Amino acid sequence: MTPSTIIIGYSLLFLLLLSIALFFFIISRRVVLDHQQKIFTRRYHKIEKDILEAIAQLKPEFSIQLARRHRYFPAVLTKVLIDYGNLISGEGKEQLKIIFDAALKTRCLKSLTSRWTVKRLKNARLFVAFFNPADSHYLLRLLQDKPLIRLATITALSQTRSSETLSFLFQAFESDQGYPVRSYFNMMFGLGGRVEPYARDYLRKPLSPEKIALLIELVGAIPLRSLYEDILLYASHENKEVRIRVARALGRLLVPDSIKTLASMARDEAWEVRAQAMKSLGKLGTLEALDILSDSLFSPFWHVRLNAASALAKLGEPGIGKLREIASQTKDRYAAEMSTMILDEIIQPQELG
Repeated sequence: MTPSTIIIGYSLLFLLLLSIALFFFIISRRVVLDHQQKIFTRRYHKIEKDILEAIAQLKPEFSIQLARRHRYFPAVLTKVLIDYGNLISGEGKEQLKIIFDAALKTRCLKSLTSRWTVKRLKNARLFVAFFNPADSHYLLRLLQDKPLIRLATITALSQTRSSETLSFLFQAFESDQGYPVRSYFNMMFGLGGRVEPYARDYLRKPLSPEKIALLIELVGAIPLRSLYEDILLYASHENKEVRIRVARALGRLLVPDSIKTLASMARDEAWEVRAQAMKSLGKLGTLEALDILSDSLFSPFWHVRLNAASALAKLGEPGIGKLREIASQTKDRYAAEMSTMILDEIIQPQELG
């Protein structure tokens, strides 16, 4: 047997033993993790039961005793408090805050200043769920942290929905330069009418056109008719995208007086604004828009003609009459073709029916 053969044999044996050791390590690790998960779940159900009892009793002394009893299991207690923190409100939420203050607050605040990103990230959501205005400097620090932590904090703010945290959500929206502005829309939209006073205040601030446009879209999407006058101020804004959002929002708010503003926007220098104004006029469904829509069918821009023709169809017989009239004229073939297309879409379904 040559030396090289011996070396190869020992190498193969070593690899075999290493593979066996790795296999048993993975198996044992899996067993340990499963065991830890079972312990975690068992403790979770125990703490959950006590938390529900505290919410039912509404006795601060009972909640403090509960906190002292379970403070030695911070990971499990944190999970239970986060799970119920966004579900419970009123006096029940106050009991959760008592438990948080007594068992976890000191540890949580310390972790928020940790140099380890993971620690700060884990505690951001818990901190926001039981936010105390006296600790505002911690929240401001999180909102200036790394993008990942800022995202977690902003998301938690949108879920907490208290007046204090909503204020910070809009402050973050105003000052944020890195987080995608569009993502704020989903958070604010989920809060519904609660955002009205904040949206009003921030519409009056010197924000970037992108942020102003988002707030205007939010007003129309929720919708917040009380802010109708506020968005009208932007109908002649220098930024085209802002004007588009105003036209779209007016079509969702459905305030009858908006016909005047939309009529003006129907003559905007940007065809995109005119196209959106056509859509919104159709949604208003008022016969006052009949002439404006008819004239817009002769626009050189296809989308403007399409939206004008579709809007006329929504006005019922008067609008359909205008479409027939324009379809039969020979002065502008494009207006005639668009009118004919929309009429076909209306008539054919009726015939099939």
